[in-house]
This record gives sequence, structure tokens and C-alpha cells, in this order.
Amino acid sequence: AYEIMPSLVGSEMCIRDSIKHFGGRMLALVCIASLMGCSAHTVSQPSSTGHSGFQKETSISNEMRLNAACQVDGGYYLQSDGLVYFMDATSGRMTPVCGKPECHHSDDTCNAWVNSPFLSWYDGKLYYATSSLDTDNLLTLYSMNQDGTQHEKVQTIQLQGADWSTSYQPMLVGGWIYFMDSNSMLYRAKLGADVSQADLLFQENSSDILESTWKFWADGDNVYAMNHVLTSNGEYEDILYRLGEKETGTKEIWRSSDIGILGVDESVSSWYITGGHLYYYFSGSDVWDMDLQTNVSAKLVDLPDTLQSGTAIFNDTNIFILDDQPDPTFGPQSPFRYGGKTIRVYTYQGELSKELDLQPIYQQYPDVVHCALVFADTEHAYVLAYCGMDISIATRFYRVSLESGDCTELDTWPGATNVYESTPSEPPMQIG
Repeated sequence: AYEIMPSLVGSEMCIRDSIKHFGGRMLALVCIASLMGCSAHTVSQPSSTGHSGFQKETSISNEMRLNAACQVDGGYYLQSDGLVYFMDATSGRMTPVCGKPECHHSDDTCNAWVNSPFLSWYDGKLYYATSSLDTDNLLTLYSMNQDGTQHEKVQTIQLQGADWSTSYQPMLVGGWIYFMDSNSMLYRAKLGADVSQADLLFQENSSDILESTWKFWADGDNVYAMNHVLTSNGEYEDILYRLGEKETGTKEIWRSSDIGILGVDESVSSWYITGGHLYYYFSGSDVWDMDLQTNVSAKLVDLPDTLQSGTAIFNDTNIFILDDQPDPTFGPQSPFRYGGKTIRVYTYQGELSKELDLQPIYQQYPDVVHCALVFADTEHAYVLAYCGMDISIATRFYRVSLESGDCTELDTWPGATNVYESTPSEPPMQIG
């Protein structure tokens, strides 16, 4: 739900979003109470079987403090504030992907440091993208071993500096890297190839567009790009394209205005493509099902009023909708949220299958003000709980069992060592 600039993740992104959205309204003073370990860490060795390239279920909603993830057999790689951690699927234990002795895991000298807008597991390597002075501030793709060693440059995936009015995440699928250059020009290049030989897939007419947030997607043999735009008349809209192998093969196939949805405030939308269908949820509306072959749209879930301002995530078997609410200062579709006490789980037939209670999180930590859905697999929904204020660096990470409903804290999450301190004029909001 947050815009992510290719070169602005981690602490830099926090500064940007604070300037853009909070202005002088509030000041949060946060401090790090402790750093994770000082000794060498051993990372479990996951298998690459069954998980390679683009992963729908971990194409997460860009939570401020957990903005990239990918799955491997045995667990997940997660990025938090620029560092990559491996989370063991059985124990839930998280370990920095770094084996350097006496490393504090706190800056770019750590082997786990990637500071990337995406993570992808492909052909036995972990891929990430970042920019630096060493690469002329151009977004560059790197690979690394699963234990954090042997970081290698793969290729530059940017022809020139990106426009500040756009944001996006690259996508690695089928041996191709999909990326965006300035002025919303979409490209694809063979993995490892010279970017100057990349295929131009689309160039946006930006004359009526103030901001663009792009997201790539793959479903079967089809590759898509969704553009979340702010138009010059102050309305937000989502526009879906099916990408061809060349620019002539790329077609616009859907707009949110086709189902009567336009956002007049900073809007939150969630979507998922599987089996040739687009499933779409706009905060303040309902859940829609669009057949991308026939262009037929139908309302899948008619949500109660208590959920119409919530947020959603998806996987291949379920739709998860959380009853968090927008900060009233910023309007009904604001990405700045509070609350979130119940997750309602729906099937793709539109039926409510279960409800998951998050009240135990608020009871365990009374300073939690917002629970955010991050991603879900076949057994758990993963929830990030913000302490003191939304997007605080003081966070707690939970997995919620889809079978029993139990909320289990993953206490080796790095944000659990951070402390939120409010100023006297800005006391923490109490929720739950």
C-alpha cells in the first residue's frame, strides 16, 4: 500500500514517507534498544525445489517494515530495513543471512545488507536490486548465495535515472527481468544481458498523470503490469496491461473505472491474478472478480460496512480481509491505518470460511496501534503489528494459524528489539 522508490527502501524510505504524508503533524522519536547478536550466524540451507522466480503469494503489499519476501523449501527470506533474514518455516526463527564473525548486522558492511525493493529466488540464487554511487545510482540486479556470501553484479536494470513521480518493483520470471525506466517505460531483458538490448514493452502517456505506481505480475504464460495512477483531476485509478514480447503486443485490458471505482483520496487497492482472473479489492468497496479472457466482471464478495475500509491480501486458495481503518486525518482510503482486530477469510466462491481473532496481540502488547496483513501461505497468515504509531520501527511479527486461529509471536523478528518513544504532546494511540 506504500509507494516504494527503487533507490529508497529501509531508512531512506521512512524519511521520504514521513515528509510526504506526515509533514509537521507529528514527530516520532524512536531508538534502537539493542542490535541482533555480535557473533557469526549459521543459516539453514533451504532447497530450491518448487520455488523459483516470481511468487504470487509473497508479492506482498510493501509494508514499511517488511517490504520484500520470497519462499524456499524450508522457509522464507524476508527483508526488513535493508537486511535479509531467513525465517525457518517450522520454528519461525529468523536469522540474518550473514556468517561474518562479530558482525552487528546493522549497516552495509553486513553480508545480509541488500536494501532492495524486491527479493527473488531463482536457480539456486537469491536475487535483489539496489542502487549506489558505484552504479551511478542506477538500479542494478545482484545475486548472492543462500548464506549471504558471493554478492555478484548481474546487470544494470535501468537506462537512466527514474522519474520521482513513479515507483515500482522489478520482477524476475522465466529467465527474464522486467523493469521500468524513467517516464514509465517498461522493459524486459534476458537475465544477465546488456540492458541496452532490452525490449521496450510499453511507454506511458504521462501528460495527464501526476503519479504512477507500477507492479508487475505473472500468471501462467501471461505477464501483466498494473499501474496505480493519480490523474491531474485528483483521482486515483488502477489500469491493467497484458504485456507482449514487444511494445506492439502490449494491450490495456482493464481499468478500475470499468466497475465504477475511482479514488478521490490517496487510495488503497489490493489485487491478485490467478487462473486468468483478476481479483480486486478497493478499500471502501467490495471484492470483484474479472475474467481477463472474456472481460466479464462480477462482484464476488459483498462486504459489510465494517470491512469496506479494510485492507486485503490473497493467495491461491483464499482472500484475507482485515478490518483495520484509515487514519481519519487522511481520508477513507488513506494508507495510514490503525486497529485491525479480525481477519475474515473468504474462498474464491465468495463464501466466508473463517474468522481469525487478533485481539490476543493487543492484549499481549497494549501499545500496538495497528496490525497489518503481510502475506499468507496454506497454513498461516503473517501479521506485522506496529507499536506506538503506524509505520513505527518498533514492530512485532506474528503468524496466525488458519486451522486453530492461534496467534504466535515470532520473537526473533528484528523489529521486536526496537522501542517507540512518543513526545509528550503525541501520546501513543491505544487500540483494542
